[in-house]
Amino acid sequence: MKGRITLSQTELNRILVLQRVLEGQLSTQEAALIMGMSERHVYRLKARLKTSGPAALAHGNRGRKPAHTIPDDIRRKVVELAQTKYGGCNYTFLSELLGEHEGIFLSPSTVGRILKAAGIPSPRKHRPPKPHRRRPRKPQIGMLVQIDGSHHDWLEGRGPKLTLLCALDDATGQILVALFRLTEDFEGYRQLLYELVTQHGIPLAVYSDRHTLFFPPKGENHLSLEQQLLGQVRSLTQIGRILNELGIQHIPALSPQAKGRIERCFETLQQRLVVELRLAGAKNCDDANRVLKEGFIERYNARFAVPPADAVSAFRPVPSHLRLEHVFCWKEHRTLNPGYTIQYAGKTYRVLTPHGVPVIPLRSVVEVHKLPDDRLYAAWNGHIYPLELLQASPIREKQKPAKINSREKAGSALPRRPAPDHPWRKSWKTPSPNFITP
Repeated sequence: MKGRITLSQTELNRILVLQRVLEGQLSTQEAALIMGMSERHVYRLKARLKTSGPAALAHGNRGRKPAHTIPDDIRRKVVELAQTKYGGCNYTFLSELLGEHEGIFLSPSTVGRILKAAGIPSPRKHRPPKPHRRRPRKPQIGMLVQIDGSHHDWLEGRGPKLTLLCALDDATGQILVALFRLTEDFEGYRQLLYELVTQHGIPLAVYSDRHTLFFPPKGENHLSLEQQLLGQVRSLTQIGRILNELGIQHIPALSPQAKGRIERCFETLQQRLVVELRLAGAKNCDDANRVLKEGFIERYNARFAVPPADAVSAFRPVPSHLRLEHVFCWKEHRTLNPGYTIQYAGKTYRVLTPHGVPVIPLRSVVEVHKLPDDRLYAAWNGHIYPLELLQASPIREKQKPAKINSREKAGSALPRRPAPDHPWRKSWKTPSPNFITP
């Protein structure tokens, strides 16, 4: 062997034992017992030591690169991609992206060793787990659906800041529906729940935080007499009314940790979905929603969803008599005025009575339905009535009376002064009382 060979401490100990065997101080059997090997192997090592010296006891592959070693150009490319195109990815996600987009198939541990050798730590901080009692998953899909919104710079400055609304199944952890909105508003949750019901069915319960979109603020829990007679204990927001009409139990979460499944889902999405949006070049809300619909949700569910304990689904089908467009809408109450008109948004509408539908009594309280396409209807006793917009009558300008001069008000004659002997000019004397009685 040429060059310097470094021997381990075990190999140095073997040389000392073999030299004593060659000097006749130990037998081959004793040397085999000391070194923990067979006598036959002791003979081999002794022959190598005689012919090639101490360097022969080193392994023949020492100093050589293994046949399955990763080439240097692949290592450099992984480091470059981790700093540029796939910046911010953890080792596991980076390993998946390299195999999917670059054709480089490496295990997460191998990717981690390459990046650590280059001085690139993982962006994900591994904190020690806090002791808490986990709530067991529901046994069936559709028994509990968690909904929430995540405010994050999803487009990394390429566009406006968006809010991701998500509906997550508690039993499996799969994303049922997800969509991007500019803000967390009623229209976003209306669309989220509508897609949930039409694509999967009606769940048994929905778990959400105590946002004012779901529950009224403190001090504004005013119930009408009809609501109190129906047994309601709190007033309903528009989202709460939709869930109530669908027969969905609405459960409020008292803390973010209580709905930890969807919070951990958002944490994963903020790492993975941000990179997917970057690779797709998304710059607005429509582009971001297109990335969600074109396979990302399916890939996420295939990677992270778990099978339920019970394969039977708890989602309920939509009843045939239920008109979803009149459930997923904005509803307000108005009083029917004489002429069968109501006032809404500063305009006057006439309530039309279709054939075969009962006439609404005057002064009745009707429900105005504003559909997502801005169509308006009135509802009363389970019947739907179309509305007709009345044109506002032109307002007549009031004619202001002409200004009259103060002198003209009293007539054309000038005011006259009383004469010097006028009774007005005489002093007033109080008559003395007469106390003499006849």
